[in-house]
Amino acid sequence: MHQIYDMLTDWKVLYTHPRAEKQVEIECRALGLDCYLPLRTAVRVYQRRKVTFLKPLFPGYVFVELLPERKSELFSFGHVARLIPVSRPLKMLRQLVMVRKALALDPGLDATDPVSEGEIVRIGTGPMQGCEGVVSRIRRKAGSVILLLSVDIIGRAVPIELDRSLIERIYDSRTRTYKRVENDAAPPTPDGKRRSTK
Repeated sequence: MHQIYDMLTDWKVLYTHPRAEKQVEIECRALGLDCYLPLRTAVRVYQRRKVTFLKPLFPGYVFVELLPERKSELFSFGHVARLIPVSRPLKMLRQLVMVRKALALDPGLDATDPVSEGEIVRIGTGPMQGCEGVVSRIRRKAGSVILLLSVDIIGRAVPIELDRSLIERIYDSRTRTYKRVENDAAPPTPDGKRRSTK
């Protein structure tokens, strides 16, 4: 029983170089390592022709059972950027089992960052990359968020609607939580006024 438990706790998360997830999976298999790369189906139109292909559900991440002494072998290929430690590997494995079941039922599922209203986020890609704002509203059916870009000194904000996949949460290492607006200050409305917290 202890041997099985030890094997389960050897699971790690690999953070890959851009668009190298499938290559890392191939390299893991070549080394005889158990790994899991969740893939979803996606469709693109090329010259009026629909093409279905597989893409990573979690871009940049591959899950692998990796003993410390095998790390150098895997990193020697040059496609893994870093190893992410897992404090609760059994919980992660249970979650991955649920993801696998969900993809089996609906291969077109997409992942989303679980942001919440009032959370401070950063735009991770596109022409507004690096801009930060407060999530004012989440459009669950449309898969987008209303983000308020604030100009604090004059108490105004500009609301923009973005696809949730374009934003990233900001981790506060001091509090070990994701950044949110202060408890005593609700997010401003689009006209710059703050909602009452009473």
